[in-house]
Amino acid sequence: MTYVKLKPAFGISAAIMLASGATTMVLSSDAAGDDLSPGEIFKRVQENYASLTSYSDEGKIVATMNDTITTTTFTIRLARPNFYHIEWEQNSESSYSTKNTGFQAVWSSGAGNFLEMGYGPQDEMSQDIALDEAAAFSGGAAATIPMAFFNTQWGDELDGSVFNENRQTDEKVGDVDCYVFTRESEGQTKTLWIGKQDFLIHQLRTVTSAEAMLAKAAIWDPEIIPDLHGFTSTETHTNIVVNKQFLRSDFVPSNDE
Repeated sequence: MTYVKLKPAFGISAAIMLASGATTMVLSSDAAGDDLSPGEIFKRVQENYASLTSYSDEGKIVATMNDTITTTTFTIRLARPNFYHIEWEQNSESSYSTKNTGFQAVWSSGAGNFLEMGYGPQDEMSQDIALDEAAAFSGGAAATIPMAFFNTQWGDELDGSVFNENRQTDEKVGDVDCYVFTRESEGQTKTLWIGKQDFLIHQLRTVTSAEAMLAKAAIWDPEIIPDLHGFTSTETHTNIVVNKQFLRSDFVPSNDE
């Protein structure tokens, strides 16, 4: 078994690592109706993901840093106990250049964990390592929902007690009515949209100030040029389908040889 650690060039992908640590989880306490407390809402979110036999969606992440805009389109398929398939493609545009990553993916069809970054499938040591490696490269697509579904790397960073005084006016994501919560910490503001009917995550926005980016960059890479003007990432999930029956072949990339 070979484990190859891929290090991204500093840019939007690295900024995602700096801004969010590539982890975006929620949880917390239980009840019913539109007057649920934040703790009860987040408990519903955790319990709902834990109860699903499968999950699929598609979506988009738009990230901006300085004058660079990176758009990541993705599809996600997840199933118990350890099947997953996340594909994505990134387009980055700036005043200097336009780049496209082409097909990239992380997956397991029950026989190993693999990451494809354009250099051939890399055999990863575990599901956690595979998803963690893919998180920054995918703009967060391999983090938010897969980690919620598989209940990995859950922390108290986004628990209900943190959000108690930070519930915002309800909003729609597309045509889905959502609870909206924000949390501010150390120069970073996270906004989370949770479906009021399905208690699933429909959107996540992370805004990191220039000062916070520079402080984290100095730790991550002391030689980085201090030319960061903040970072914003908006991750939106659409066409969500739960508890669908999948075949094992559904978790193998179509271009996998």
